[in-house]
Amino acid sequence: MLEDFMKRAGWMTKLLVGISVLVSIITLSGTSREITSLFTFNWELIQQGQLHRLVTPIFLHFMIGSLPIHLIFNMMWLWDLGGSIEKDRGPWYLLTLVLIIGIASNMAQYFTEYWMEGYVSSRYIFGGMSGVVYGLLGFIFMRRKFDPFYRVPLHPGIMQFMLIWLVLGFVLNSTGMVGIANAAHLIGLVAGGALGVITAKTKAF
Repeated sequence: MLEDFMKRAGWMTKLLVGISVLVSIITLSGTSREITSLFTFNWELIQQGQLHRLVTPIFLHFMIGSLPIHLIFNMMWLWDLGGSIEKDRGPWYLLTLVLIIGIASNMAQYFTEYWMEGYVSSRYIFGGMSGVVYGLLGFIFMRRKFDPFYRVPLHPGIMQFMLIWLVLGFVLNSTGMVGIANAAHLIGLVAGGALGVITAKTKAF
């Protein structure tokens, strides 16, 4: 059973999971501010050349209560969705999707905060692979919709479940009880879906 589970993901998926786990450990799940600050999205520093910050927030994960639910949940979806794409198209194809979706979702989250507040506090920290996960989900869903020969499977109930969770995130944020990166989720889903349509139409990817 363990062998079958391990075979579901290729080396790129495993590497992305490994980096996420490692970053969670060295940042103490985001509680070590000094180390966490090395991975955060900071537009001023990005403009100064620290381009890695466009991507690195996807590797940050935080505790929910005292449990690593944020990390576990995202890694499970990445293993399943990312692993399926990698098995079908290869590791560099998956990495390209992750980078495009990750940058789009991170920028969306940052600039949504700026749009809503008029500024972004230097203490504003967000992160997680969930924007990418939503993007991979959107990619598979739209690719299958426009390319009937696309081989990556997707259970029909998964999209409904994730859309419900997306809406729930906006509801929970409106209460002020929690902080969920809803813009990253939404734009990640849209970006992934757009990539799914484009690659299905061009037939070159």
